[in-house]
This record gives sequence, structure tokens and C-alpha cells, in this order.
Amino acid sequence: MKKYLFLVAFFVSLVAYSQEKHAQMDSAGQVYGSLGDWLKNGELDFHVRNFFMATRNKGALLNYFSLATGAGLGYYSPSFKGFHVGFSGFFVFQLHEHNLRIADPVTGNVNRYEILLYDMNDLENTRDLDRLEHLYLSYLNDGFQAVFGRQSVNTPFLNEQDNRMRPNTFSGLTLRYTTNDWDIYGGGFTHVTMRGTVDWYSIEESFGVYPFGRNPLGEPSSYKENISSSGIGMLGVSRKLNEKGSLHVYNYWAENVFNTTFAQSDWKFGLEKQGLQVGLQGFYQTPTGGGNENPSTSFIMSSEQTYGIGGKAGWYYGNHAWSINFLGISDSGRFLFPREWGRERFYASLPRERFEGNGGVRAITAKYDWKGHNNWRGALGASTVKNPDINNYGLNKYGVPSYYHFVGELDYEFDGFLQGMDLRFMVVNKTAQRPNQVPDRYRINRVDMWNFNLIMDYRF
Repeated sequence: MKKYLFLVAFFVSLVAYSQEKHAQMDSAGQVYGSLGDWLKNGELDFHVRNFFMATRNKGALLNYFSLATGAGLGYYSPSFKGFHVGFSGFFVFQLHEHNLRIADPVTGNVNRYEILLYDMNDLENTRDLDRLEHLYLSYLNDGFQAVFGRQSVNTPFLNEQDNRMRPNTFSGLTLRYTTNDWDIYGGGFTHVTMRGTVDWYSIEESFGVYPFGRNPLGEPSSYKENISSSGIGMLGVSRKLNEKGSLHVYNYWAENVFNTTFAQSDWKFGLEKQGLQVGLQGFYQTPTGGGNENPSTSFIMSSEQTYGIGGKAGWYYGNHAWSINFLGISDSGRFLFPREWGRERFYASLPRERFEGNGGVRAITAKYDWKGHNNWRGALGASTVKNPDINNYGLNKYGVPSYYHFVGELDYEFDGFLQGMDLRFMVVNKTAQRPNQVPDRYRINRVDMWNFNLIMDYRF
């Protein structure tokens, strides 16, 4: 951590020195008496996070729980002629754990959810979990923004997926131009650090950091450390069609691996406080090299081209919203997007499971969202997900059976003396649709399980 703090100080000193000769004047034209006065006008971001998570599996399969705590600090300088710098870091401590670092005696499987609170690549490390997350130079002027360095990215597939202690962060260059009706967002990324790790990885090294399932040949996937790629290219265009409609199109290009295009359009019909809401999503994916010419070590097969379509129809009334959501993925191939880079945001998605890795999927999800008085919020979700057979290696990468999925969430934002504190509780249940046909090695941490989460965040 000391070397990172040195780099931060050195980086800021270089920028500050270049600005000092300009009489320490910010973009608003205010003159400061010293460099220190100018720096004091920046913003500090302090964040404390406590996370309790527990998983209860069926029968003799192992159960797990853990309690983690951590804190982080960030600094964001004031603007100088449109330029500013920012950096942040975070540390995590494990306070308690149960069974996280042992294999289940029945199946040999290891923990799936709780271990991502820490560093899944260094299981013995419980006290020295720290990383530099943001370190960037930004320029903003008249709707145009450029950011170079380590930064947050939030798009439908490439995103923070911040549902453990720390989120994903990407290193590269992003450019963005916004008007009243348009938002054009592009970027290129060479490195990433992801939840459940403290290290930074080149994009080609990031393939296979998480458990990587089976390939269509029925063999354990062996693309880890065998992928050749210079990075990720991304372009997103969002258009406000009118006061009640929008269109979003994103393209993701993993050089020498795959290309994925995603589109989404959302509409509201009715009054401001009540009416109908509908949406349509779709994606198309094709390989662009697979990452390796050898099929047994490639991330995506040369023959795999797939697509999917999703829909949403619902009703909103005041602080309440109901919807029925659908997702269908073609059986022409698996939908593949590295889980290390983010979590897909389909209408039918619910926490603690994904559709990535599967083809031939049919999912129907009912959702209810509520925002009450006195800072309370809540959500319910229930879905039925039809996956290919667990022995269909060509369409079911991780061996997830068909299942029923339930999620309940309750969130409270404090005010007054505790303003900045947020307390969230979430419970998840997944039940196999045909439990008698699911071997225990495909049951543990996948289906016939409960997952409980209690999260406290405090920011100022």
C-alpha cells in the first residue's frame, strides 16, 4: 500500500506543479493565496462498509457465513481550466468466518459467495486486503469529458457489480459527450481489478480469475493464462427519444476474443405518477478469434454465435412499480461475457445468479419495487428459469440446473445525526425445479439454498 501512496502523491504533485504557475486560479476564476488553499477546496470521500453474509445449503452440504469490515478514503481535486485529478483506496478486514476455506466433504466444491468479500486468490490473507482503486486525470468542458487512468465504469455488461466489499475498477481511457438528448460514451481498457481480489490484471490475464466451468467438449475450461488479447473497446450511444422514451446501444469488443452488441429501449405511457412502462432488450454475440486458436483453450468457440431478446411490461403508481420480465437466449451457442468484468443487466436478472454461460435459456421474472416514507425502500422478485440440462456441455457452461428464484430486499437511509448511513437486508432463495434429478455437486451453492445479507454503508 505504501508504494501506491507514493505514486498517488507523486502524480498529484506533478499536476499541482503544472498548475501552480497559473496563480492557482480555478475554472470559476477564484484566486487562492497558496497551492495548499487550492487543494483544500477539493473533496474528500470517506466510506465505511460492514458486510455479513451467510449461505445455507441443503442437507449435509456445508453452510457458510462471514463478517467483513473495511474503510476507504478518496480525494478529488478542484477543477483547474477543466482538469482535475482523483484517487481512492480501500482496505478490508475479516472479522469472522465459518467454513469459507475448506472444501465440502461430500462434493469437493468450494465456497462461492462469501469468499468474494476477500481475496479469492490468497485465501490465507484476512488482515492485509488493500488496493488502490482510482487514480485518474479528468478533463471536462461543455458536455465533453475525458478520463485517463483507473476509474469506475457502469454500462449494461461492463460495470462495477458492487455487491460484495469492493467493486470492479478499470484502467484505460474513456471519452464522453452529452447533450440534452444524446449521450455518447466510448473507451478502451487494458487492466481491471475485480470484486473478490486485490490485484490488478491485464485484460488477457483477467480471463479465468473466477471459476471457469466447462467447455462444449465436456472438459474443464482451460483458457486461464492461455488468452491473447490487447484489451477491451467499448462504444455506447444513448438517445432520449422524448419525455417518456429512450434508446441505448452498446458494443463491446474484446480484441481477438469476441464482439457483443446490446440494445435497449424503454417507454412510459400515462401520467407522471401512474401509467404503463414497457421495454425491449436484445443482444448479438460473435467470436473474433476466441482468444486462442486451440478450441480446448479458447474462451469462445469459433462456431458459437448467439443472440437473446428480453422484454418488460409493467405498471407504476406513485412510489410503487410492478413488472413482468422475460429473457430468451438462442440455443445456437452460449452467451459468454467474462464475469470478471461485470454483471449483465437484463430485465429478468435477480441477485445471486446470472445467465452468462448458458444458451437455450427461458426466464420469466416478476418484480415489485417500493419507495416508502421516512427513507424506506423495498423490492421483491420471483422468477422461473429454464436452463439446458446440466449435462449439455455445449449450452450450460457452469452446470446450473433449472430453478425457481426469489429475492426480498429492504433498505433504510438514515438522516439527522446518522445521515450518510445506509442499512440494507437481502434474502435470496433458489430451488431446483426437479430436485430429485440434481446431483449434490451441481446443487451446492447453486440451487436448494438460502443466502442472507446484511450490509451497512456509511459515507461522508
